[in-house]
Amino acid sequence: MTIDVDAVYEDGVLKPERPLALKDKAKDHVTIKAKAEEAPGAKDDDDPAGWKAIDRLIGCIEDTPPGEAIGRDHDKHLYK
Repeated sequence: MTIDVDAVYEDGVLKPERPLALKDKAKDHVTIKAKAEEAPGAKDDDDPAGWKAIDRLIGCIEDTPPGEAIGRDHDKHLYK
């Protein structure tokens, strides 16, 4: 069974805005999707997939000799 309901987070507890057809003290799985305008730190320039971070890393290993496999020896380059 899937239930879609809005809730308010208050004093460390999620409070649904309407009664739910669930058994008392039953363990359930909850997925939370915060609304963008209410999520703490939410900005238009957020990068959830990490593409902006990847763009900043491109070319950061400049001292790699030509032809050396960075992928195979990545620990050597990252943890000098």
